[in-house]
Amino acid sequence: MKIAGFSLPLVLAAASLAAQEIDLSTLDKLANRAKESNTISLDGDSLKTASKFLSGADPDMQQAKAVVEGLKGIWVRNFEFKGKEEYGKGDLAPIFKQLKAGGWSKIVDSRDENEITEIFLHNENQKTVGLAIVAEGPKALTVVLISGSIDLDRLGKLSGTLGIPDIELKHKAKPVKDED
Repeated sequence: MKIAGFSLPLVLAAASLAAQEIDLSTLDKLANRAKESNTISLDGDSLKTASKFLSGADPDMQQAKAVVEGLKGIWVRNFEFKGKEEYGKGDLAPIFKQLKAGGWSKIVDSRDENEITEIFLHNENQKTVGLAIVAEGPKALTVVLISGSIDLDRLGKLSGTLGIPDIELKHKAKPVKDED
């Protein structure tokens, strides 16, 4: 799923212990309105169990396992709707209120006519301990929280593992005009 020029593995990051304080249950009511919904809730114990499936000789799997070892949890809520306007800003207000009150910093605000992607970081003692992503489209909504010690350079290695969609990081480049 491509969201506002970013891939979902990027859209898959979240929050430290603060992530556990972010209550995603306010989004649960959207499952009844969605044609498809996906929920991933991996706390520390679940992550340890899941990381056992990341063994082997594959270097990508070994790197993904190293990233997971520093995490305390991954929570994903993804909804696909039949039509537009089946969810609204009011549905997201409790999430944004918690992010604002919890000391999160918005690092990405990407908007076009159809999609909005916002990415927030939570830092403690100059270390990233949480990442939150909210990606909105006309017929789709994805919220991702990742808690724990996060190495942003290695986080993309989780793409395609542990129920995380396989997503590529794509940046939209603006064309450069030649001046004569």
